Amino acid sequence: MLPAPQVIKDKTSYRRLLLILSIVWLALNFTVLVWGKVLPWDALDQFYPTVYFNAHSLRSGIAPWWNPYIYGGYAQIGDPQGMLFSPLLMGWMLLLAHPSAHWFAWGILLHVLLGGAAMLALLRRHGANALGALVGATVFMAGGVAASRLEHTPIVIAYAYVPLVLLALRHLIARPGIGRGCLLGLAAGAMVTQLVQVTYLFVLVIVAYACVALARAWRSEGAGWRWRTVGGVLVALVVALALGLPQLVFSWASLSLSNRSDMALSLATDGSLDYRAFLFLLNPNAYDGMRDFRAAPIDPVQSFLYIGVVPLLMLFALGRAWRSAAHRRTIACFAGLSGLAVVYMLGTHTPVYGWLYSWLPGLTHFRRPSDAAYVLNFALAFLAAIGASYIDLRSRREVTTLLVIATVWLALIAALCRLAPHGAPLLAVIVGGLALWRLRTPGTEWRTALWIVALLAADYRSFNLNGTFNTSGNGAARYASHPAVDYLSGALASEDGSPAGRIATQHTTTIWDNMGVLPHIASTQGYNPLRYALYETWYGPRESSNAPSPGSPYNASPSARLDDLLGVRYLVIGDEDQSPTYLPPPSYRKVQSYPHLDIWQNDAAYARFLAPTDVHLLKVGELPDLEAFTATDFSKALWLTPRDEDDRTEAAMASSTCTGDVSVQTLQLAHTRQELRTTSVAGGWVVAGELDHPGWGADIDGEPVPIHRANGMFRAVCVPAGTHRLRFTFHPWRMVAHAWDRLSAKRN
Repeated sequence: MLPAPQVIKDKTSYRRLLLILSIVWLALNFTVLVWGKVLPWDALDQFYPTVYFNAHSLRSGIAPWWNPYIYGGYAQIGDPQGMLFSPLLMGWMLLLAHPSAHWFAWGILLHVLLGGAAMLALLRRHGANALGALVGATVFMAGGVAASRLEHTPIVIAYAYVPLVLLALRHLIARPGIGRGCLLGLAAGAMVTQLVQVTYLFVLVIVAYACVALARAWRSEGAGWRWRTVGGVLVALVVALALGLPQLVFSWASLSLSNRSDMALSLATDGSLDYRAFLFLLNPNAYDGMRDFRAAPIDPVQSFLYIGVVPLLMLFALGRAWRSAAHRRTIACFAGLSGLAVVYMLGTHTPVYGWLYSWLPGLTHFRRPSDAAYVLNFALAFLAAIGASYIDLRSRREVTTLLVIATVWLALIAALCRLAPHGAPLLAVIVGGLALWRLRTPGTEWRTALWIVALLAADYRSFNLNGTFNTSGNGAARYASHPAVDYLSGALASEDGSPAGRIATQHTTTIWDNMGVLPHIASTQGYNPLRYALYETWYGPRESSNAPSPGSPYNASPSARLDDLLGVRYLVIGDEDQSPTYLPPPSYRKVQSYPHLDIWQNDAAYARFLAPTDVHLLKVGELPDLEAFTATDFSKALWLTPRDEDDRTEAAMASSTCTGDVSVQTLQLAHTRQELRTTSVAGGWVVAGELDHPGWGADIDGEPVPIHRANGMFRAVCVPAGTHRLRFTFHPWRMVAHAWDRLSAKRN
């Protein structure tokens, strides 16, 4: 009988491996790290402004709970993708007073390197040799969707923490104690501050991994080890909850108030991978997707599963590894994980996802089953590492065969790419040829391993990270220097302490959605899939400028009355390369014109705080007559649109006494606080052009008073006669209490 194959072992130090991995990371991300490019699409347009707002607010001594610059006001603390509690990223962004998009990109890519370094150590603990650990860690950092979806910043961060959590778990099992339990808790807590589906899926993976690892060790260890392990795990849970629970609680409350409190199963279809996506495993330019995203029959970004030719060839060595008992269990577990990930990411194309959707808690909040491609990439990284560890680097014939097949395969891919506009498809072929030439003479196993890793890095530099998915010009800098932004900043600036006006946008690029946080330009639009349901219903905002506007009859052109109530003083209309298709209301006048961009001024916009005297009190759920609402002079009249019976009862009582004129003076304005002085002879109404959100409360001279819902989505308070201080404050726990009360009411 032939002896069982063994791992081709080595004594290469972890420091040397980390140095090589860092060089690979630098080479793959050179255009961003050194040449000043930034991460593209969502990373630039949605997530950079979000994190900038968090960091800049904190450095300014302002609580970033409420973002006044998007969607007419937004509960930033409840955004599951807001990254406010992400410790390392926020720490990185807080280092500079005005962190740039390039600085932000560095922070994200450092997370990728952190994850790769942890993966390197984790694979070594699983018995991978130097080549296997380097291949697996590189696949983890830049294979498949880890490369194509760098735009999805919270997902990238959550994914980067996964090997760190598993490595901390392995250290705890090896030598249990409170200190190692704390480290595990810190890693796990940092991961779960990104409340995305990738976190959800990997929590399940980590729990399964922990159960298997603990069960194996439990049988062979004594009572002392067991007690220390239980204590360490409990400490880890406490620390993880302390770090992750705030984001979880606030996001739960915000979700209950959002347009995504529950989503229909059908909405997951667009985010389900097509079977045709598996061609990307073999060809990174399948369907000519890297050349033209729009012409491809499936989305190349979500479907990009290419882990590289070398790792794919390493998978063929798993048969050899299987015959060795040392890695049979690891291969079985991660092969099974790959299968589960494939079934999940196919989503509604199989009945399994619908079955999971019907009973698995939390799944109704997600719409993209293709996120499981991250789990697949992680599993394939493990399998490729194990396979690579069984490649005989001492065999010239085996290494030459591997390199010849890889080089020919890469040459075929390069030919199929037809000189695609990004990257250099022939780079990997050239490196493959150089490797064959250099390894024609005997040398050390380390030299051979380095050439194989160099070929993998060249493969990724040619296709995965060639600029198609990972780089963009610095649109944030271009936005900040645009003369239209300079004009709006000056025109909207308040000289008398009154609230600054807002802008609305039509047919602009996505850079106009969230980037207003940099020059402090507040907008009625934004870039986020999660929006306040009340605002969604009445105003009808877009998810982004890439998405169609659902619209609302109460803000429809040509009247746009909610824009007036929100204090929209300027309308920005873009045309790109086409003629404008949106006509502003007749009362608007064009005041500035730039290439592909016009600015219109709205002189009919209302002041932020109004004091109407005429009241129209509606029933709960009753909508104002559209024609009457449109014709209303909101400086004189308000529509009380109660949110519930309690609100209606209190509003009816207040309406009998609040009949006089009120003079309103602004005393203090901040993100989470608005303080006014009111003067009235008989008492009357103050209506704020701010959203009626459960996180906001009101008090008069320190005594809490009820906020009533007015004009569909705004706040109104009845103030008594005399001179008083009216204060609106936002507190996240009010939002949580409201969500808890709603949940309790449903159960009863």
